[in-house]
Amino acid sequence: TWTPSVKVLTQAAAENLNFVLTHEILWFPSSKLEWYATLAQEDRPHNIARRKILDQHRMVVCRCHSNWDPIEGEGIADSCARTLGFGAPIYRSRYLRMYEVEPQTLAQLADHCKARLAVPQVRVAGDLSRVVRKIGIAYGGFGQSWQCLDEFIVQRADAVIIGEAIDYTIRAAIDAGLGYIETTHVGSENPGMASFARLLKERLPGIPVRFIDAGHPWVYR
Repeated sequence: TWTPSVKVLTQAAAENLNFVLTHEILWFPSSKLEWYATLAQEDRPHNIARRKILDQHRMVVCRCHSNWDPIEGEGIADSCARTLGFGAPIYRSRYLRMYEVEPQTLAQLADHCKARLAVPQVRVAGDLSRVVRKIGIAYGGFGQSWQCLDEFIVQRADAVIIGEAIDYTIRAAIDAGLGYIETTHVGSENPGMASFARLLKERLPGIPVRFIDAGHPWVYR
């Protein structure tokens, strides 16, 4: 799964699965920032709810994050691109990738991302009629830092596909002349965790393996 939410853990328990392999954190940690008062980690209701399910069903959680992100061919980065139908990258660093695709408008690319990643909506910024060809991918949470755009700017990308971003990153992309498509954190990383589940199922045929989609637990109004 992408994240061990209460929903995911409850579903795993219902299916009698007691080992949860997750990409994201199990516990929401506390902070020492002085901007606001915070609860201790063990007092957070979200952590308590998760702990209750784990203890009740004697479940184990294992997190595979930055070690799984860059794995060639099957990791988070390459699985996202494969799901989008992109070929070999024309540029790759440890975590980021860039691809050359058939010329299409930013609007067409956005519709393609929405359909292939099976997300309910995408957030798009820039000229929707602009034709783009060189596409950067910064999956997951890289867009929470606007510096993730730098590699794509240097490589002269036309547009970027982002997982999750902050406001600043979107505005930086616009001002840098990049088309921008945001697919959600979970939407861009689900393919990589589904790939992980498939590999485990192939290599451990005697053990039941399921991919549980954490989904998008929100609506826009």
